[in-house]
Amino acid sequence: MKFQDVSVFLAQLPDCKSSQDVGEKFSAFVSGYGFRATACGESREFPDGRRWKFFFNTWPEEWLLTYQKNDYVRHDPLPMMARVLWRPFTWRDVMGMRESTAEQRALYAWIGTLGVHDALAVPIHYPGGDFGLCVSVADHLVEASFERTAIHIASLYAHQRCCELGGQSDASTVPTTLTTRELDCLRWVLKGKSDTDIGEILGISHTTVHFHVERTKRKLGVKTRAQAASVAVSLGYL
Repeated sequence: MKFQDVSVFLAQLPDCKSSQDVGEKFSAFVSGYGFRATACGESREFPDGRRWKFFFNTWPEEWLLTYQKNDYVRHDPLPMMARVLWRPFTWRDVMGMRESTAEQRALYAWIGTLGVHDALAVPIHYPGGDFGLCVSVADHLVEASFERTAIHIASLYAHQRCCELGGQSDASTVPTTLTTRELDCLRWVLKGKSDTDIGEILGISHTTVHFHVERTKRKLGVKTRAQAASVAVSLGYL
């Protein structure tokens, strides 16, 4: 990785029109260096508790489904440690800082089956205790200091551009717009059910299920049904 590569990515950001565009450009930039997926979001405190919201998430659909179905989001040490660390850090760094729980060991074992060896997390702290987080999942151990610095710079600018674009509205700030029926469909999407399966469970046609799922994708600003279910969970809907 060269600094010129970072410069090329940064030069593309002004042309991005949505947080999803930023995510695609960021993912394309890091994928050439063994980073297989990326995610960027923020954690904010609300009267009913803390919520995670995605700006973008390029995880494969099957990863998202497994991550949510096994409730790994509650045990992933990266968002936990991002609240107290200000420098970029990796999964391997965190594993050396504290003893892993049984749930975290299960998470690490699953990650290993994906051909993933590490992830670099870049926390971005806001005034008042809220924070952003950009994570790049790697097929190698993230050890090179310049690689960390380059991804750190790119992550900060990607997060900033998402904030400028109002990325929350694309991916998450829709707390009152999902209907009961849409949420019913997403609950079963989260369990890996097809439109036909969901239709049989809910007593509606598969075309009606498809309509509800597609509408939630548009409302949440995501591209796949798994991402819609993931964002709904991060918002506390499911």
